[in-house]
This record gives sequence, structure tokens and C-alpha cells, in this order.
Amino acid sequence: MAFEVPFNAVAKRAHNPLFDAVLNHYRRKHFAGLINHTNMRGMLKALKKNEACWYAPDQDLGYDSTVFAPFMGVQAATLTATARIARATRCAIIPIDFERLPNQQGYHVRFRPAIEGFPTGDDVADATTINTAIEEQVKRAPNQYLWIHRRFKSQPDRKSPYE
Repeated sequence: MAFEVPFNAVAKRAHNPLFDAVLNHYRRKHFAGLINHTNMRGMLKALKKNEACWYAPDQDLGYDSTVFAPFMGVQAATLTATARIARATRCAIIPIDFERLPNQQGYHVRFRPAIEGFPTGDDVADATTINTAIEEQVKRAPNQYLWIHRRFKSQPDRKSPYE
């Protein structure tokens, strides 16, 4: 996608410094910009300049700045940042699906229509809308979703299903 559309990638540092350096080398090579996931001001600044930003809102970052919304039939800690960003910048939220093609033939990238009427001002409803958009892609290719990142580790009863 970066070969066709210049965009900023919002990314989290890898725990391994060598792996992080390699990732960032290639990210900087292909993306218009690289914004640390904790740098909300950087993301807002880019969006206000009408630059595109990509980030994955399906990360379980714990209990701060999240609400519980259904994801694949399970309550999941879901970031409220997507709605806050859309509200602050009036940017469109466009779901993008990435699907690896068989036999290393590349990727199919699908831009879906912008989510209409978003944000609503209801954090749980907005989080559910985002989770539903992600679910649509996961259901198309469940074997390609990064299940290993422990999407359900934070639960309303504070009992992680992974322990």
C-alpha cells in the first residue's frame, strides 16, 4: 500500500532492540512518516495537515482509555482513541483490509467506505462499530489475524483468559 499511497504509520516499539531497529529501518523506507503510538499529538498534527495515518485500533492496551465492547462475541478492552481522533480532526475513518495471497503472490488491499455517522459520542457504541469493522476482515480470513497478540487479556472481571 505504501508504494501507492503515502501515509504515516503509527507503530509501537518492539521489545527486542535489534528487531525494533530492523522494523523501523523498513518502515521509514516505505512510509511517509512513522509516529510512535504514544505520540497522539504527532498523529493529530498529521491528520490536521490532511495526511493519511494508519494504525491498528484492535490492541488490548489494558484498562486505561478503553471501554468493553464485543469483539468476535467476547467483551474486549477497546480503545476509545479512534472516536476521539475522529472528533478532534473531523477525519474520515476508513477500514482497510489486508489479505495475504496464497503462494507468496503478494497482498490484496481493500479500502472500504468511510464509516458514516462516526463518532456518535457514545464510547461503547463507537468501539463496537470499530470492532465490527475489524470482525468483517477477520471473518474473511481468520487464519491471517494476529491472534497471538492476546486481544482478550483485559476482561471486565479482571481475570485474563490467558493465565
